[in-house]
Amino acid sequence: MERIVIISSGLAGAKTAARIKRQAPSAEVNLVVPIEVEEGSKQGIFGKNNPLAHVSSVLLDAKQISVLPMTSMEMDFKNKTVHASSPQGSIPIRYTKLIMEIDAAPRLPRAVRGAQNVIPWPLEQAGLVDEWLESYKPQTAVVYGGAHALSLIDPLVQAGVSVTWARSECAEFDPEFWHVVSDKVEAGAEGKVRVVPMTEGPVTPELTPEGDIRALTCGSESVEGEVFFWADAPRAVHPIVAEQGVDLDPSGFISVKEDFSCGLEDVYLFGSAVAVKRAEVAGKSNAPYEASSVDSLVSHGRVLSSIVLEQPVTWNGSCASSRYQAADCVAFRTGLTQAEAVAAGYEPEFVIFDAAPVLADIKSDAVIKLVCDKATDVVLGAQVCGALEAAWIDAVASGTAVALAGNMTVQALSCVDMAAGGMVLRKAASMLSNKLEERIFGITPDELIASREAGAKFFILDLRDQIAWRAGHIQDAYNIPFTQLKKRLQDEVPRFTPLVIVSHDSDIPYSIACYLYGLGATSLYVLDGGMELWPYDLVAG
Repeated sequence: MERIVIISSGLAGAKTAARIKRQAPSAEVNLVVPIEVEEGSKQGIFGKNNPLAHVSSVLLDAKQISVLPMTSMEMDFKNKTVHASSPQGSIPIRYTKLIMEIDAAPRLPRAVRGAQNVIPWPLEQAGLVDEWLESYKPQTAVVYGGAHALSLIDPLVQAGVSVTWARSECAEFDPEFWHVVSDKVEAGAEGKVRVVPMTEGPVTPELTPEGDIRALTCGSESVEGEVFFWADAPRAVHPIVAEQGVDLDPSGFISVKEDFSCGLEDVYLFGSAVAVKRAEVAGKSNAPYEASSVDSLVSHGRVLSSIVLEQPVTWNGSCASSRYQAADCVAFRTGLTQAEAVAAGYEPEFVIFDAAPVLADIKSDAVIKLVCDKATDVVLGAQVCGALEAAWIDAVASGTAVALAGNMTVQALSCVDMAAGGMVLRKAASMLSNKLEERIFGITPDELIASREAGAKFFILDLRDQIAWRAGHIQDAYNIPFTQLKKRLQDEVPRFTPLVIVSHDSDIPYSIACYLYGLGATSLYVLDGGMELWPYDLVAG
């Protein structure tokens, strides 16, 4: 008889156990969970904001899955035995297959490990943060980190704490898209959250005489707070990494094979500390991916349950989807970012724009960036950030994942009949398709400035109305409001000078560029992201 043991404290492990039992009713399935998670507090703000960390033993008992709370455990991989200790004593559990869900954990820098006012994040027992906040009663908090820091913002604001997000370097989004995420988090928090990018170099903690953190400094930036949360770059910190045959990748995550197996016999690993196979795109095998979202881990657990039971399963690898939420704002990434695509050996092309003009009748406060491979036109990934109430954003992530799984080209994606978020994705694919056919070129703010400094001549046509123009425009730009363009085009726009078309976003400029291309114009550029994503000084008046 199969004896399958799952060691996990999260929803993904519980669902994996339930699915295995459903697929193999005769198998003995044991779920071993840390007793702190089984009995942890769920009443505080952090406990309530992390309900998926708690395993329901009542629900699993109903599915004939044995839930074994433990205070500690020892692994005997040679004899395939888990020695679990509980208040009732030690229990040896034999297994034929062992599945371990291993969570990534933050590592505090040596300089701050003795500080009493710093706490690493994420914590498996999130309810402990409630007790810590209750005893400290801080008015201000600094959250240091990238994407993982976002999950701290809402519960801290709910606790009445003023938050400074000291945003670190993070590869989850491209650099210019991080500006979008930061701006939307600040706007959504309505003054309760301040975002300070700390990306100019190493971050240095300033300590009090007692050894607590007083401030964090990076280049010209410095942030102070009463308490500090360290949510930067979690890694695999688990006893199993010391076992012979278990290897770490260069980023500090556990390496596994395509079937989630490692160098230990009949042991399978998944979780946020494990780097799994990423889906092949355009014939390339991409770097492994460390899933952080519960949905991704549940999906991996589903694949793993079929592998363990030796059932047929079709899985080409993870689509690398992550979802983050803070301050009534949600941010997704699916597939490769532009920077990751370059590192993987692709020659990426992209488009970035505001979705509002595309979905005029739907709540659509969001920005989307779609990336593809120039050589094959195949979709590589997408990033999207917007208001939480714009529920269609989820559809962009889902549609991109389907496109990745099918190695779909942007031309094919632009022809798929989709509604709401699918319309935005289709629009992005259509823009990219035009770029790839070299009808229209995109140009980033950095590229525009660098080209002009190198001596390139552009006619910058600003299509915004006079009010927006006077509030601030690019130096040497020329203003013709969109509604007057057809009347003034022939007399005021030069025919043989490369044309950069600018508006609030990229949508209208792409339409105008297509119109001008049909009239025979060439050397047409659109400012990627429009003026809403322009990061440099403007000329007023």
